[in-house]
Formats: sequence, structure tokens, C-alpha cells
Amino acid sequence: MKSAAAGAALLLCLFAAFIAAAVSVLTGSAVPGAFGCLLAIPSGGGTREGGPVAGLDGEQSGNAAVIVQTGVQLGLPARAAVIAVATAMQESGLRNVAHGHLDSLGLFQQRPSQGWGTREQILDPAYAARRFYERLVTVPDWERLPLARAAQAVQRSAFPGTYARWEPLAQRAVDALTGSCVAVIPGERAAAVIAYAQAQLGKPYIWGAEGPASFDCSGLTMRAYQAAGITVPRVAADQWRHGPPVPPGQEQPGDLVFFRMEAGGPGHVGIVIGGGRMIHAPRTGDVVKVAPYQRPDLVGFTRPAHLAGESSSR
Repeated sequence: MKSAAAGAALLLCLFAAFIAAAVSVLTGSAVPGAFGCLLAIPSGGGTREGGPVAGLDGEQSGNAAVIVQTGVQLGLPARAAVIAVATAMQESGLRNVAHGHLDSLGLFQQRPSQGWGTREQILDPAYAARRFYERLVTVPDWERLPLARAAQAVQRSAFPGTYARWEPLAQRAVDALTGSCVAVIPGERAAAVIAYAQAQLGKPYIWGAEGPASFDCSGLTMRAYQAAGITVPRVAADQWRHGPPVPPGQEQPGDLVFFRMEAGGPGHVGIVIGGGRMIHAPRTGDVVKVAPYQRPDLVGFTRPAHLAGESSSR
């Protein structure tokens, strides 16, 4: 990881979260449970028409972001993320495929029959990345091994020499993604809301959909809050009335942000992730993505009750 990008990302995280103690992100000294960083994919991400990382399209960039974010959450050094991204590039082209050799599945082509998890678990990119990292860190001296040897120790591929060719691309991806790190507020529930939403990046918008393969805007926000143990109404207008409201400028990651006021209430909703950005499911023909929320049709913000209590307790 380029030192300048890493330093800038760290300073941004510390300042935005008002954390006094110095915490190193993606250097191995992160404090589990203290706070984390969300890797923000630019609003063009999530499609196959081009992504924020040179050489990757939006779908691949979104999956790389989940892999790197999982490494952040585990407090692992950048080298782990480079190995993981390169491995996923070789195994699946960084696409969450539901097929492979024998019963292999997902980003890393993990096999239920080999103890990697159930089919549903393996097709969850965050779960798959975590399982890869869990096995990687058991490999002696993995940080100092050539990438191909470290990856092979985890994957046990019939073609062990094929991983190395993806190392330059993986390094660029990690550099680019960690350079767009924004702070996530302390609090397990807010972090869980955002983590769920991030795991859906790149999935298609379908009106009325509530996951797991596709979402509309309020279906995504409802499921993200459910993942954190919080119940909110189903549609955007009812989520707006559910409140409580948050004054503009006081919004925090995890809050809901609403747009396009109509007769019955706002017609669109997203989840604030910090740095003026949100995760949302925009419209038919688009995908779940990260985008700025400062736009002309912005209505306002709310913080569902459990997050409001979590915020006031700090």
C-alpha cells in the first residue's frame, strides 16, 4: 500500500471519528471493535461498464472492496488483502459465481464439501473473504511468502503458479480502495447496518425486491437494519415518518437519508456512510452503489431509535 494513501486514509478516519488514540488501519494494529473504515466505491461502481480501479469493472471493484473491508475489520495488514484479491481474481475473475469445478462456489471457489461453509454462506462475499483470511493467517510466515505460495497454501490449487500474475492488479486495487476509506462511527449496530449494505454493492435494482439477489431502495434499507436487529417500516415514506429526524449537518454513518418529496412522503432512501456519501439502490436498470447524497432533491435524515440511543450513549 502506498504510504501517502495509507497516511491520508488514516488521518481521515481519525479526524472524522474524533478518536484520540492513534489506530493504524490496514497495518495490523487496528483495534477490533473500536471503529472501522468503510471502503467507498465511487458512484460509477457496481456495473460491468467500468469501475474505480484500473483494470477492474464496477462489479469486480465492489467485490474487491468487500474483501479489503473484511481485512480492515479483522485488523490484518495490507498484504493480506493483496493476497486475497489476487486469489479471487484467479479463482473467479472477482465475480461471485454460483458454479465452478465440482461444488466450488463464489469469489474464492470454496467448496462446501471441504468444510468452507454452506452454499449460502460461501456466496456471501464477506463470509467467503473472512474464511479465506482465517486460513491464510494460519500459514507460517504468510506475510513474507511469495504471493503464489501464500495463496496456494490456502487454496491448494492444481495450478499453483497462476496466482502471481494478478499481484500488480491486486496491489493497485488495495491502494485505490484504501485511499477512499471513510470513517464508520463506533457502535456495533451502525457498523452492522453499513456492513450489510456494503455487501450488496453491485446487486441489481428491482422494484419491490427485498434481497438477497436484488433490492429496491427501501428494501435495501429495511434489510440492512434487520441485519443489525432493528425493525423499520418497509417503504421510504414510512421509514421517514418512523424517524426521529436528524438536523442537516449532524448526520452520521448509519443514518437514513431521504430524497424526492412526494405527496405521501419521500420517494427514495439511502444509508449514510460518511464523507457526504451513501449506499443506495437507485432505480430500474441500475445497481446498489455508493453515491454522494448532497443533491437538489435531498429531503433530510433520520436516525432510527436504536441507533439514536447508541449515539447518545457515547
